[in-house]
Amino acid sequence: MKSSESKSPLIIWLAIIGLALIWGSSFILVKKSLLGYSAMQVGALRIFSATLFFVPFFIQRRTHFLPGQWKYLLIAGLTGNMLPAILFSVAGQHLSSALSGMLNAFTPLFALIIGILFYAQKTNWKQMMGIILGLIGCIGLLVAGKGFALDFNIHALWVVLATLLYGINMHIVKTHLSNLHPLTSTSGIFMMIGPIALSLLALSGFFSVPVDEAHVWPLISGIGLGLLGSAIGMLVFNQIIKWTSAVIASSVTYLIPIVALAWGTLDGESIYLSQITFMIILLVGIYGINKSK
Repeated sequence: MKSSESKSPLIIWLAIIGLALIWGSSFILVKKSLLGYSAMQVGALRIFSATLFFVPFFIQRRTHFLPGQWKYLLIAGLTGNMLPAILFSVAGQHLSSALSGMLNAFTPLFALIIGILFYAQKTNWKQMMGIILGLIGCIGLLVAGKGFALDFNIHALWVVLATLLYGINMHIVKTHLSNLHPLTSTSGIFMMIGPIALSLLALSGFFSVPVDEAHVWPLISGIGLGLLGSAIGMLVFNQIIKWTSAVIASSVTYLIPIVALAWGTLDGESIYLSQITFMIILLVGIYGINKSK
């Protein structure tokens, strides 16, 4: 049974802004964590840290799940957390944190396209125009270089794949898990993928890495990724989906690039005018999609 719970637009937008601050900061945390650990270790540490956060909540709410929901909890965990965490870490080895944040704005486009193709979501010409404009922005971001020169970085495709998985995850949560309280569903999701993350940490040699001066801040950054970006962030995000819809919840990506750009600027990263231009085109397309709804 679908929840009829609703909140005022002010509460929803405050939640979206707070989530943007959390997720917009995650790209710089990935960058800092990669200074001491491999991409696999950073992704797995992020997920396992979040899992530990949710253990008490899962113990309290473990009887709230229906037998048929466990597979969707696993799928949601893989598509919305485990795989994107690793993919963003792999991309972070080759991309600036600011560019990763801008590329993350692909998510709403994938959410709408997947909804149209697989969930019988209705569309109109305004949304189609928004999709076209958004795709122009997406392609531009992938090839934007200094002075509007072409500079395609193939590693940006790792972020594209991650945002595709995010789009799939939104509809899985909305369709199959929306009857659960967000704290219940999120705790269940991490209990399904936590053992996978722990196995990856062990296999990657994480536990043999010394916690010395060179690894303290990378370790803190990775744990922060888990507690903020994956634990609290996913909890807030699932609540927003429950209040609204997958597409509206994904509008958090309007603000994520701004936060990521701010961190990238503070960290001395190279940010091109062409990237900002195509990011604006992408966000205008997303705005047109959401406004038409």
